[in-house]
Amino acid sequence: MDIAAEIPYMFKRAGCEVHVFCRSNSTLLSNSYFDKWLESPEDEKEFQKQLIDIAENKDFQYDWIVPVDDEINKTMNLCIESEDIFKKILPLTKPENRELLSSKMGLSKICERYSIASPRYINYSDLPEIERVKQRLNFPVLLKEDFSFSGLGIQYCETKEMFETYMEKVRVKDNLVIQEFIKGDDIGVEALFKDGELVTYNYAEVLSYMYSKFSFTTKRTYSRNKEMEALLIRMGRCLGLNGFASVGYIYQPEQKVYYLIEVDVRVNSWMPYGRFTGGDFSEGIKRILDPEAAKAPNPDAKFPADKKVEVAIFDRDMRRCIKFKDFKGLAGWLFNYKGYWRFIPTYDKKLLKKILKKMYYDLFKIKY
Repeated sequence: MDIAAEIPYMFKRAGCEVHVFCRSNSTLLSNSYFDKWLESPEDEKEFQKQLIDIAENKDFQYDWIVPVDDEINKTMNLCIESEDIFKKILPLTKPENRELLSSKMGLSKICERYSIASPRYINYSDLPEIERVKQRLNFPVLLKEDFSFSGLGIQYCETKEMFETYMEKVRVKDNLVIQEFIKGDDIGVEALFKDGELVTYNYAEVLSYMYSKFSFTTKRTYSRNKEMEALLIRMGRCLGLNGFASVGYIYQPEQKVYYLIEVDVRVNSWMPYGRFTGGDFSEGIKRILDPEAAKAPNPDAKFPADKKVEVAIFDRDMRRCIKFKDFKGLAGWLFNYKGYWRFIPTYDKKLLKKILKKMYYDLFKIKY
């Protein structure tokens, strides 16, 4: 499954009418919580044109258009010239920061521009000599291809020798980011913004990954964090964030600094689980779209400040357990460890059937 599967449910809980614009094979259709399907074309330019037409349609005006992946953000960012259409489709109110969209180099430059703590970096396109790279940065370092996600296009280099070896394997060197690796605690954050202002957020310490620490996560511990809240408020205002954001930090305990390493301005798989963790994104959506809800006290404030909630995504974590023969993890799901059964999407038979079918194919090594 991908990030899209449970997003319609999140909007439905907020009282929205949900239309999806996607291809017939998209997992965005693997759920029961959308009201209308608008089939999108295969051709990229035709997709761009039709999405812009949807945004410009005066006969049926959508309250919110939500791109669900980086590829859409990237392609629409490249083709949209009108500032008005830019703000209707893309999750930024400041087009001057549009280099952030799906660009590792763009994020590094923006952190520098607004004095946001982030690991030191070099643009390899500007500094091609390997020896000069060695002089400017401390090892270990990460090689980040400019457009990459879920750990793809990222290489960890412990030594200068590893760096030279991996440089020969890098597929795309244009705007390649070479970034110092910060040793610390991995922090995952989901946030929702409206016109640069923070609406709600979730803060989590990462417990497990699907593969390596540069791949997607399967299990996290959520809590509230006032220091993080302040960082998100400032970031939202500086960047002009206007929608969902999936944010990654490294917390360096010796320095007591949160280093920003990733800002994906899109929905992610963890957001629907905010209903368990004190940052309910469905309530956040209500506060944005419903003036009466915006006047009411924020329900997030009722969540105990010292409470921690362990959350696992059923599809991801079960696949990890099966793939790596984690019998302890499987037992946790079997015996409802810490209330894990809450995270099984039994509310949607269509989605659950799709997930179980995928797990069956993974278990018996059958091509899906």
